[in-house]
Amino acid sequence: MTFATWQAILGMGIFFILLGIVSVLWSRREQTQYYDSISTRRDVKEFLTREPYRPWLSAWLIGGRICIVIGVVLLVVSVIIRYRVF
Repeated sequence: MTFATWQAILGMGIFFILLGIVSVLWSRREQTQYYDSISTRRDVKEFLTREPYRPWLSAWLIGGRICIVIGVVLLVVSVIIRYRVF
């Protein structure tokens, strides 16, 4: 493979890892803001028990983890392509 091929795959891997890190951080921020806003209300049962479960709060976290896994796989593939001897 050419120099540009493995470099492009490497770039995509780095992009996905960065995107995953941003998504995980965004998820933490979103959950903190949501539960902080609940804690100021009069009925704080949901804040204390975290019930009912809110799946949309963990969507960014799940997406971020998937992006990180894809990024790591792309990085490994680019390293294999780079150092493969024909």
